[in-house]
Amino acid sequence: MRKIFLALLVTLISLKVKATEGGGSNYLPGFYGDFEMAVIPEEQGTYFNNFMSVSRDSQKSSEAFIEIPGFLHVTDYKLLEGNVIFGVFPGLAAIRGQTEEIKNTRFGLLDAYIMPLSLNWNLDDISLFVYEGIIAPIGYYQIGYLSTGRNMWTFDHVVAFTWRIVTDTELSITSGYMNNLKNKSTNYKSGDEIHFDCLFGHYLSKELAVGLTGTYYRQVTADEAQTNILSTVYSEASSIGPALMYTPNIFNRDINLSFKWLHEFNVQGRLPQDYIIWRIFMSF
Repeated sequence: MRKIFLALLVTLISLKVKATEGGGSNYLPGFYGDFEMAVIPEEQGTYFNNFMSVSRDSQKSSEAFIEIPGFLHVTDYKLLEGNVIFGVFPGLAAIRGQTEEIKNTRFGLLDAYIMPLSLNWNLDDISLFVYEGIIAPIGYYQIGYLSTGRNMWTFDHVVAFTWRIVTDTELSITSGYMNNLKNKSTNYKSGDEIHFDCLFGHYLSKELAVGLTGTYYRQVTADEAQTNILSTVYSEASSIGPALMYTPNIFNRDINLSFKWLHEFNVQGRLPQDYIIWRIFMSF
């Protein structure tokens, strides 16, 4: 009877624990995938790569607006015959959610995404972009409160690939593996994660393209916590939706504007979300 009671107690506690800490992730669906996602201009200079997103879960219990104004610097250096690129993506978030039956709102910094070294190769019909992403915990975090940061370091190993299949048609794929370090405030370590973004696009003209995009994300190793009482459910989510890109020339400068809608399905560990994401890419 004692063993049965302990087994039931562990089961009840585990059911209350979401996959990964709080059911969250440093992976943001749609931010890794876009038109020509592996194509980086070869001309030396600094480029502005601004992402914006609004999202809401299926029960309308949480909403978020995120802006990530990224900067990529293309150098004139070569490594393994690839172009050397550096990048930094700070961010801001305005979120509304619910913690312990209390509705709350928060505006603050997101954790920053840093690219200390990236390599890009552009061949005839194929482009390859390889980079190491470091997610630094600079966002607002407080135990028991709605937070815009996750209070942990993440190392993201990413490869992006663009293939120009035939004239005016492309297939772009980005895949990554995330190693999460421990949240020292809670002594909780979220499991490692994989993510996959894909876009199939067709160019109606030089300025206008349409496409279909999708994502897949999954936690692949177990969480670790001081109590060792963890959920056996791993986080997982898939999404799909349309994409549109328009590239006007303003003041002799091409400005790349893209728009995506992603609907999540096959979700475990948290509520499914709908995302609207748009991006501006331009040179300074």
